[in-house]
Amino acid sequence: MARSKWTCPKCRALNQRTSSRKCLTCGGLTKPKRKVPAHAVALRDLSHAHFAQVNEAIHGQGTNCGVCGAPAKDDRNMQREHDHVTGLPRGLACWRCNRLMPKQFDLARARAIVAYLERVETFYSQVPE
Repeated sequence: MARSKWTCPKCRALNQRTSSRKCLTCGGLTKPKRKVPAHAVALRDLSHAHFAQVNEAIHGQGTNCGVCGAPAKDDRNMQREHDHVTGLPRGLACWRCNRLMPKQFDLARARAIVAYLERVETFYSQVPE
């Protein structure tokens, strides 16, 4: 839910939300800029080459997918994979692997998913056909 008004930090006047950053009372450019999430800063400020360096350092895959190892079809084929909480780059991932990872994906959640799949596989392996 977007707020419909903003308060000028200079004169404390209440202004309607418009595309202008100008206060109607004091005339100053005072409307605060929108905050950019940490993960969006990583995508905006860090280049594809930086993600490739991180991918090589962490996964030893260079420009290949850090998850499955699939080779890149061209320079920009791999997606820049990053942590949505901290904004830190985690490497490069092909679109298939990147789509499989939820936004709030971490090691604890990955282990829980693996445990879940192992329980399902064990259950069905013990069921008589």
